[in-house]
Amino acid sequence: MLNKDDATTMRDHALRAIHELMDIVYLSKDKCSPEQHEQIKHGVGLSVGKIQMEILEVINAAYPELDDLIEDPGHNTAT
Repeated sequence: MLNKDDATTMRDHALRAIHELMDIVYLSKDKCSPEQHEQIKHGVGLSVGKIQMEILEVINAAYPELDDLIEDPGHNTAT
């Protein structure tokens, strides 16, 4: 059974992986041809989707409070 401390560590690693993948997209914009950049964006998108659906959703199912996409109900974004 996945405990909360381990789930938090795994979530943090998964989110860092997504951040690193997004850095590839930003780097490729000026370093690759437009076609190559689009291929890289597509690959990163697929990878991020896999991380979200096959790793983060498993963690979120066990510990919904760790879901980084859920807004804090106590936090009002309206000003």
